[in-house]
Amino acid sequence: MTQGYVFKSFENKTTLQSAAAKWLEVALKDAIARRGSAVFMGSGGTTPGPIYETLSHARLDWEKVHVGLCDERWVDDQHPASNGAMLERTLLQNSAALASYIPMKVDGDDPFKSIEVVNELYQEAGLTDVMLLGMGPDAHTLSWFSGARGYENAIDPDTLSLVTAIEAKQSAVTGPNLLRMTLTHPCVAYARKVLLLITGKDKKSVFDSAPDDAPVSIMRRAAGDALTVYYCD
Repeated sequence: MTQGYVFKSFENKTTLQSAAAKWLEVALKDAIARRGSAVFMGSGGTTPGPIYETLSHARLDWEKVHVGLCDERWVDDQHPASNGAMLERTLLQNSAALASYIPMKVDGDDPFKSIEVVNELYQEAGLTDVMLLGMGPDAHTLSWFSGARGYENAIDPDTLSLVTAIEAKQSAVTGPNLLRMTLTHPCVAYARKVLLLITGKDKKSVFDSAPDDAPVSIMRRAAGDALTVYYCD
């Protein structure tokens, strides 16, 4: 049985980031050529920043691109932990400043009371063409944290909502920002192309040995043949 996804290794993080930026550019251009527009969902973290900065200079029809988030901490857009703020600093600059941005954090202190509002925003964008994901050392991806409040809704393949709220259990991985919003299982399942970044041997081991019910394993099955994994030590 084949693994069902493409796996590529790189010598170091710099070459991985350069290749990832090119992969995203090609995927977005393909979506625009096929459909006349493209929907891109990005993740936070330290690895994607330089990728977004490179991608922001790509020569494509950015005015036809909708940019959203795979997940977001429920913090204001000035907070250092805000994925949206990071995306605006890195990707939504230069040529990519013409893209339309879909925030995932809206007004209000409780993400569970904002699911419908955020869902409407993401419904308007349509199905995702290109998705960029990372994975934590606990095998979480997006904000799919095992045991979290809202987790079962997030991984439900039959949910009709594109987003759901999460309240994670505090750990070294989550830090203090436990309230979040995340895309749901169907978003991954219907995404046309998904790129997962894995850096470090420890994370590679987690990815390879994750049990079937681990978040990253659920994501991998949902993405299927649409998944590409880029890895470096």
